[in-house]
Amino acid sequence: MTFTDLKTVADLPAMADFVDGDDWSRDIRETARQLAHRAGKGLLRGPENIIIVSRNHDARELAANPDLGNMPTEILLAVATARDVATPTASDLAGFEQFLRNQIFTANPPLHQPSRKTVARQLMPRGIQRFIPAAQHLAQELVDDATSRGKIDFVRDFAGPFVARFWAGQLGMSADQAAHVHELTDEMSLTFLLARTPEQTRRLYSAVSTYMDVVGTAVRRAWEAGDNELLTAMAADLAEIDVEGKPEDIGRLVASNFFDGFHTVGMAIANVAFRLLSDEAAHAQVRADPSLVTNAFYEGTRLEPPLILTQRLTLRDVVHDGVLIPAGSPVGMVWAAANRDPEVFPDADSYRLTRPIQHGTTFGGGAHLCPGRNVARMLTEVAITALTAPGVDVALVGEEPDWVPHSIVRQLRALPVTIRRADPR
Repeated sequence: MTFTDLKTVADLPAMADFVDGDDWSRDIRETARQLAHRAGKGLLRGPENIIIVSRNHDARELAANPDLGNMPTEILLAVATARDVATPTASDLAGFEQFLRNQIFTANPPLHQPSRKTVARQLMPRGIQRFIPAAQHLAQELVDDATSRGKIDFVRDFAGPFVARFWAGQLGMSADQAAHVHELTDEMSLTFLLARTPEQTRRLYSAVSTYMDVVGTAVRRAWEAGDNELLTAMAADLAEIDVEGKPEDIGRLVASNFFDGFHTVGMAIANVAFRLLSDEAAHAQVRADPSLVTNAFYEGTRLEPPLILTQRLTLRDVVHDGVLIPAGSPVGMVWAAANRDPEVFPDADSYRLTRPIQHGTTFGGGAHLCPGRNVARMLTEVAITALTAPGVDVALVGEEPDWVPHSIVRQLRALPVTIRRADPR
C-alpha cells in the first residue's frame, strides 16, 4: 500500500450514522453499546474529526502503539474549560492545572516512563499483598456498620468510604482527612461531565484546589516522619527522575495520581456490586463459590467500566488499518464499546460469570496500562467477598439504577441496598 492509497480521517464513516438520536452524550455507555453492535469494522469519525476507536482489536492494537501518547496538560485544560458555560479565571484554574501537571496521565516521553514507575512499581501484584489485611479489616467494619443500619446508599456509605479510608490509611492520613477527601472527590467527579453549569464549574475548581492542598500537605508530613514505606519508596523513585516537567514533590505526585484510587476505584466497586446484585443466580453462585469473585470483577467492569472513554494524542503520524492519522490528532478510545465487541465476547451484553477472561480493555493497554489495575481488582474482590460471605445478605432496593448523564465515566448517583445478617447455613 502506498501513501496515496491510504484513507484519511475525512474518509472514515461518521459515528453519528450508527447512533440513535441526536444526544449521543446523554448516555455514553449506551452509545458505546450501539457502536459495538454496528455493522462493519474499523475506525470512525467523531465530533470535530476525533478518531473514534470502538472495536476490541483496534483498541488493543492502538493502546499498545507507542506513537499514541497522553493528552498534555495544556490541551486538557482547554478541553476542560470548553465544557464550562462560564469562563473560569486563572485563579480558579490554578489548582486544576497543578492537579493535571503532576499526573503521569498527562506525561509523554521521555517523562512518561520514569514518572509512571514511581506509582506502578509500588502497585504490582506482589507489592499489594501487604495491603490486603487492612482492606479486609475495613471492609468487615463497613459491613458491620451497614447491618446495624439496614438500608444504605452503597455508593456513598460503602464504596466511597471504603476506598477513601483505605488509601488514607496507607498514605498516613487521618480518618477525618479521609472523610474530607471522600467529599472532595465526589465534587471532583464533575470534571467528567461534557458540559457544566456555572455553579458546577465553581464547585469543581474549588474542590480540586482544596483536595490538592489537603492530600498534598498530609502526604508530605507523613513522608517527612520517615516511617511510611510506601511514601518512602515513591519519593526515592521520584528523586531519581532527571527529566524536565517531573512531579513537583511527593505530596503533589500522590494527590494528582491517587485521585483514581480515592474516587474511580469506588465507582468500580459500586458498578461490580450493581451487576452482581442484579443477577440473583450469579449472586447465589458467588456466595456458594467465593473463587468466582474474580470473575465478578472482570465481568462487572467489562459491562460497566468506570471509565467509558479516554482521549489519546498521536505523537507522530500513525497508519492503522489503512488509515493515515496525522500527528497531533485526538483519538477517542471507547473502552465500553471494545468491551462489548461481539467478535470477542459472544452474547456480549449478557452477564456471565463463566465467561473466559480475555482481551478486556477496561484498564487500557501498552505503556498506558493503568498502574492501579491490580489494587483496584484487589479492593473490589475484598469488598465483594465481605458482602457475599456466609451470614451476610445484600439486596438491591428499587429497580432502576440512577446513572450520572452526559459523563465519560460510568457513575451511579446512588445505589440503595439493604445489608442484613442472615443464617450462615
